[in-house]
Amino acid sequence: MKRLLPILLLALTFTLTANAQAVKMLDAGEDINFNEPWYKKNRSDEDNFKRLVEGLKRVSTGKKVIEKATQKAAQQGYTLFDVVAIGDGSLTDTTLIRRFSASNPAQVMYETRSKVYLNKHLKTLDAMLDFAHELTHYTYREPFNPYDARFHLKDFIKSTVEGRGGEVDAYMVECKVLQEMLPGEGFSRSNCPKVYDQKVGAISKELGIQEFYKVGHHFDGLKKDLEKFAVNEKDIPQASGNEALFISSAWGLPYPVAAVKEYVNIMDRVCKNDQNRITLMQDKLGRAPASSDTLKDTQDFRLMFEDFKSRCDRFVSK
Repeated sequence: MKRLLPILLLALTFTLTANAQAVKMLDAGEDINFNEPWYKKNRSDEDNFKRLVEGLKRVSTGKKVIEKATQKAAQQGYTLFDVVAIGDGSLTDTTLIRRFSASNPAQVMYETRSKVYLNKHLKTLDAMLDFAHELTHYTYREPFNPYDARFHLKDFIKSTVEGRGGEVDAYMVECKVLQEMLPGEGFSRSNCPKVYDQKVGAISKELGIQEFYKVGHHFDGLKKDLEKFAVNEKDIPQASGNEALFISSAWGLPYPVAAVKEYVNIMDRVCKNDQNRITLMQDKLGRAPASSDTLKDTQDFRLMFEDFKSRCDRFVSK
């Protein structure tokens, strides 16, 4: 019987809110009231999402987001509406499933699945922005394998904050969508001007990175965490003690600090799963008669155990 040992990786998300009135966007289709709830019980979940999709398609950045996410879903044999769901918060769940049989724990297969959840309590404008944000994570976020010995805190922080499809990219997409929908007062009342480069007249990833690495009074604690995991401060040079504006809704902390918490949470579960796998391997070796296969299994076990010790000493109580 095969065993499934899932690791649930929650993308860090937030909601951007802007004041808006009911407007007609680009003179196309029906009027959209940005202030009304996007989710209504008298419509099916798919119909609720279709209204957001049609709204996003009316602006160029939104249209591109929908097209790319639809292509990504199709590559995996799904429609866009198969990979989205209603939730009490907005987030992108990526589940890494590791499969192996009890009779052969050394042979492992991996599978990744992602699903986007959208907060049903939002007004229409906020829902559109959150949807664009989460679809950016879904489409572009680089997959990672926490069972790999190369899975390090430094890379996880950088991937979460500034990597492809990370928080800065997703926020830039939000701001571009907002700017195209409400180019005047709506945009200026949001936090988007913080990442808008007046010199070049465009939303700037460089400014986004500067903002998202601000951790405020958590700076000393972040430095201690980096030292604990053998990460040089120079590896995360943008981190600063300036006031943090962007906070992870998943952890209630600035994103770099939240990424440390998430990394520890992931590795705790990974190492517990690896302990179970090692136990299965020990049981198999204890039952097997001596043979050439047993010798290979013993070698596999030693490699597995050495890898476990090198990665998990910090996470598994002795």
